[in-house]
Amino acid sequence: MGKVFLLAVERSGENLGLEIMANAAAAGLDLQWSGVVGARLQAAGVDNIADGEVLAVIGLIEVLRHYGALRRLYHRVVAHLKKEKPLCVILIDHPAFNLRIAKVAKALGIRVLYVVGPQIWAWRGQRIHQIKQMVDQMLVLFPFEVPIYTEAGVPVQVLAHPLLEQTAAAPDRVTARVALGLKSDQPVLALLPGSRRGELEKLSRRYAETAVLLRRQMPHLQLVVALARPELASTWKQHWQRGAGPEDALVVSAQTRTVLAAAEVVLVASGTATLETALMARPAVVVYVLNALTYAFARRLVKTPFVAMPNILLKEAVYPEFLQKDFTADQVAATLLSLFGAAGQEQLRRLQRLRGLLQGDSPEALQQVLRKMLT
Repeated sequence: MGKVFLLAVERSGENLGLEIMANAAAAGLDLQWSGVVGARLQAAGVDNIADGEVLAVIGLIEVLRHYGALRRLYHRVVAHLKKEKPLCVILIDHPAFNLRIAKVAKALGIRVLYVVGPQIWAWRGQRIHQIKQMVDQMLVLFPFEVPIYTEAGVPVQVLAHPLLEQTAAAPDRVTARVALGLKSDQPVLALLPGSRRGELEKLSRRYAETAVLLRRQMPHLQLVVALARPELASTWKQHWQRGAGPEDALVVSAQTRTVLAAAEVVLVASGTATLETALMARPAVVVYVLNALTYAFARRLVKTPFVAMPNILLKEAVYPEFLQKDFTADQVAATLLSLFGAAGQEQLRRLQRLRGLLQGDSPEALQQVLRKMLT
């Protein structure tokens, strides 16, 4: 039985980890899995060696504040790799941390499979040189990334985006509203504030203030909050109350697609959820707030004009983006209000070609890669 180490902590990373495990099983591979993973991957049979929640911090200042915890996690992973000597490490996202793990693995003679690599097409393109030295195989989610790795001599294949299948299997609006106990004849706004605790701390109060303004214009508006994990509920509640958010807002955990299916319009934090929202064909506004110093640093380096992945893929501002000081309750509420009418229908028309931009290689091609890397 071959040993494999997997690092996948956040919701989107877990989706990819589950996809890889399913394809490894379909390829007939008998594997022993360990890693730093979330609850769903633990339930799927991965032996979790450490709590990886610290990897969810984002931003220069936030990382510095958590440096001690990140360093301890790094040494825990390194000790595990030295002791267990797995055939392969599968690293999903988190490039600042995972490229350091890849370097250690390479020095130990362990193969490195990297999934969702650094966004070198958007910023810090020089990382391609590190990747060439440390990574044996890249699996990317977007076909436009392939030439970057091919030209650098890094083996690469496109992983079919899990959201294609998952969103296609989502319930219809009537079924979703019944499941959530919502009224069928009144409008629904979905609130997706991100999967990181730090995101909720920065966004929840502004979400609440925005919801208050919308309710004044739409008294019968139903509000549904989709949290990634139950343990985020206390953070959300604390900041929602500070913004005097409506007390009747429904808060659910780990049911994002059901919430999206029930909604007419979505307020979503920048991240994977923007793509999920777009593939569910829901009009939306995208928001985000970072530490001011982190944001200033990032804007100097980022080469793309947009932050939301649907906008990046479609090369146009289909979803309005309100970032940093531009995320004000009055601006966002006014834009959301317009999306319940003709503006929302126009967004849906412009989103129609998105699904065709995300087709990956065949399952057989992925399974061939896994046989090469995991045996």
